[in-house]
Amino acid sequence: MITAQLVKELRDRTGISMMDCKSALVETNGDVDKAIEVLRKKSVLKAEKKSGRATNEGSILVGHGKNVSFIVEVNTETDFAAKDQDFQKFLELLKAHCIDSEPSNLDQLNEEFKQPLLDIIQKIGENIKISFYEKMEIKDGNISSYEHTDGKLAALVKLSEKDETLGKDLAMQIAANNPLAINSDQIDEKIILKEKEIALATLENENKPDDIKEKIVLGKINKFKQENSLLDQAFIKNPDQKIHEIISGNSILEIMRRKVGE
Repeated sequence: MITAQLVKELRDRTGISMMDCKSALVETNGDVDKAIEVLRKKSVLKAEKKSGRATNEGSILVGHGKNVSFIVEVNTETDFAAKDQDFQKFLELLKAHCIDSEPSNLDQLNEEFKQPLLDIIQKIGENIKISFYEKMEIKDGNISSYEHTDGKLAALVKLSEKDETLGKDLAMQIAANNPLAINSDQIDEKIILKEKEIALATLENENKPDDIKEKIVLGKINKFKQENSLLDQAFIKNPDQKIHEIISGNSILEIMRRKVGE
């Protein structure tokens, strides 16, 4: 006989619905351990069915391990699920795993964390994906981070010299202004060419000499580079200063930024 106490025990151990727990116990003649195996197998099937559904919401995690700092993005179908208590516990578990094991890449993380991911999909009933994992080596630098209060935006910055205040300010700058590179020379040439193409298209029907058009395009490209180069951006706390003016002999070695859905 499948008692209410058995169902409750299985529910407490798995977090899965009472109906599914009872069904698994019936299938295994009341054996709780075997019922857990059944539920795990079914969770894989259910997760596979959900895998094609869009995941446009989610959360961003930042963590600092012994050798690396990292950013992880986990996507959900709805913002409601992203705020779920079980999902938040899953994020804490995922962060702890990344700190302890420091996976080499996203594929390895997904492989190592496959079962907890399947478990949370089963509990919440939505498609959930670990879609982004990048790390920054702590060696030969000092890393600072910024996490927005909504849990959907974060940034890392690595400085040559330790300066906690500067590091936090720069991480916030990167999160807010989304620079494409540390300096203008590092901006992808393909992006620059695309911007030039757009600028030329806007002048196509204007009756101006070619040399004037060229100067206008050059001006737009230079402005684009300044706006998207961290060192050339205006400091968000004091727009009268450029970032290169506030680093005071320090060097920005590496930057990273992630926003949910980008």
